[in-house]
Amino acid sequence: MPRFKINSENIIENNVQISGEDYKHIVKVLRMKVDDNIMLFDSKGYEYDCVIKKISKDDLQAEILTNDEINRESPLNVTLFQAIIKGDKMDLIVQKATELGVTDIYPIITERSEVKNTNKIPRWQKIADESIKQCGRSISPIIRPELNFKYIFEQNKSDLNLIFYEIEENSSIKEVLVSDQIKSVSLIIGPEGGFTINEVKLATDNDFITVGLGKRILRAETASIVAITLIQHYFGDI
Repeated sequence: MPRFKINSENIIENNVQISGEDYKHIVKVLRMKVDDNIMLFDSKGYEYDCVIKKISKDDLQAEILTNDEINRESPLNVTLFQAIIKGDKMDLIVQKATELGVTDIYPIITERSEVKNTNKIPRWQKIADESIKQCGRSISPIIRPELNFKYIFEQNKSDLNLIFYEIEENSSIKEVLVSDQIKSVSLIIGPEGGFTINEVKLATDNDFITVGLGKRILRAETASIVAITLIQHYFGDI
């Protein structure tokens, strides 16, 4: 059943009004009709099973049949510092990181980044907002403003801080997971050209641990998905 986000303040008794882009998607794209069921959700963790009661030119009215409190957020707070990569690969990372339960995403600029600046934060936030509809989350990850690599370490540290370095052969994720009390993790993933030695040293000087992802060199977008999945497997809800 299609899911659409609403503001709980827009609920009046058992009725909800839907307009704007969601109205267009429901009526023009999905071609839903009166008496069709839709699922709505809000950022407070509630999901509403509704039926369409009236469709007008610019909006529609839906009646709430039932509502349930949901919690599909990971118990692990994951912050992703992702080097900006070219093309639509960054779109894929944002989408999959959202599905995997990441809380915050910082697009970062490194020495070897092919893309040094963009105006895509609103675009990536929209991708995250759309992704939660599909994956069942009620809260979108926050896409933070672009950040130069050296400023990563001014952000709040997590219980576990990892930088993924393709040259690292002696340390894997298994070897650094020494505690089962981890509640938050920060991950730094590099660009297609990898990190420089100076960047890795700066990270380790600031309490980040270098880890590898096996003997094969992974693409940047693959590395992000694999790293998040492994971390969620050990400490989260996968």
